[in-house]
Amino acid sequence: MATAQITHKPLCFIIMPFGKKNDAKGNTIDFDYVYNEFIRKVIEACDLSPIRADQEIIGGVIQKPMYERLVLCDYAIADLTTANANVFYELGIRFTARPATTFSIFEADSKPPFDLNDVRCLPYVMEGGTIKDLDKTIARMVAYIKGVKETKETDSPVYQLLDGISFTHNLSHEKVEMLRSAAEFNEALREELLHVVDTNLPSAEKATAIKAVEKKLGDKSDWDVSMCIDVMLAYRSTESFAEMADFIETLPAFLRKSMLMREQYGFALNRAGKTEDAIKVLQRVIEENGANSETCGILGRVFKDKYNEFKDKSPAKAAGFLDKAIEAYLDGYKADMRDFFPGVNAVTLLSVKKDPAAADLAKVVEFSVNAQLEKKAKKRRKSFAGNFDDYWPYATLLELAVIQNNEEKAKKYLPSCLAISSELWQRKSTGKNLLMFAGDKDWVKEIVAELNQ
Repeated sequence: MATAQITHKPLCFIIMPFGKKNDAKGNTIDFDYVYNEFIRKVIEACDLSPIRADQEIIGGVIQKPMYERLVLCDYAIADLTTANANVFYELGIRFTARPATTFSIFEADSKPPFDLNDVRCLPYVMEGGTIKDLDKTIARMVAYIKGVKETKETDSPVYQLLDGISFTHNLSHEKVEMLRSAAEFNEALREELLHVVDTNLPSAEKATAIKAVEKKLGDKSDWDVSMCIDVMLAYRSTESFAEMADFIETLPAFLRKSMLMREQYGFALNRAGKTEDAIKVLQRVIEENGANSETCGILGRVFKDKYNEFKDKSPAKAAGFLDKAIEAYLDGYKADMRDFFPGVNAVTLLSVKKDPAAADLAKVVEFSVNAQLEKKAKKRRKSFAGNFDDYWPYATLLELAVIQNNEEKAKKYLPSCLAISSELWQRKSTGKNLLMFAGDKDWVKEIVAELNQ
């Protein structure tokens, strides 16, 4: 009988922000791109198994598993780019716990806020939203890590500067294996959910399949953060919005009360038809945290849906919701004018209202979208399913072209909207906007039909 081959990959803990964040100079960095296209490829080339720190933090609260990972993982990579407080806090713990195998990186144009001469930091260069000389940067990082794997050279400034210091713990070997098993389980769960999302089953059957996976996972109080986010996104990707809202309601309190989950809860409630509840949830988030483009954008969409609901049966009530939607979108755009999503929606609704301010705002939004696309065009960037940021720029330009009644320009942008990987609800959302302010034009109806396929 053949003996099964047993593989053992050391664990590598990745300490970094996630999503899009601004550095000290105001530059926007997509850390999901940095992780997927750079860090993860480095880890795979070094034959390590990744665990990402953002999967353990919600609302800035560092959980017990985080400390275990900082102590037990064989290797760690920390991205210091935005001087994120959690990143530096975790790096300090790691330097105390481990004399070697901790690697720091940063974006070259965004230097750390204080002197790190005693810490070896490898820079990477962002250009047009991608990493310049990506393959060379990966190779340089791989060579460094493989060298340390051989020598175990001390890289912690604590151990370099304090002779005789040592750190011990009584965490068992079984704890390490539990950590390894959890990482492998999360990866397998992601693959199982992705398989459901990618099937050709009707949305209701996909939701049932996701629910079966959810039940199989047991008590949610024992879940880690990454499991919760993966299941939530699976419901969203299949347009199972009622199930998505129900799922969020069952999460542990520390997760359910986080800003991320509350925003997504408001989003799901609205898509499930519970608009009044959605408004209350989102307005409370803004009251407690201030205006931001994401929350205001979702709230604007809720008010826009209410406008559409009443525009035929109660024009006065519809006008009130239209004003509220415009106000929410403008608040979101003013909070971060680089986020053109609330901007283009404000333009759309100002056009519906026949407000002359729409024309001036349209020029501002169009300029910002084209500027971003020009930067991206400097270097080819891999597009992957679920990457919303690749779809919305072209959808925005399409809407602005229709607002300007420019059929030629609109039909120029349409193929890009259809070619970019996107979800059906995104294209339907664009189509609804077009019909709302230009639905009497046959060429617009043709564009909407293409988007809804």
